[in-house]
Amino acid sequence: MTAELKSTLCEHALGNYRVLSTMAGELLAVAAHRELAQLDEKLYLDVFAPPRAAASAKARRLPAEAPR
Repeated sequence: MTAELKSTLCEHALGNYRVLSTMAGELLAVAAHRELAQLDEKLYLDVFAPPRAAASAKARRLPAEAPR
């Protein structure tokens, strides 16, 4: 695990050890599945970034009409 990834995980966990352990465990599972030798911030973004399709679809939605 790179030093930058350790820092990122700590910042995003906000002092909550359960969140830190859960996020690190998810990264480790994905890295093992992909047979990666090193965990880095690129992996973090791949795992925890919101899906692009959902984000772009949400941006395209029109505001809801006001009730009549």
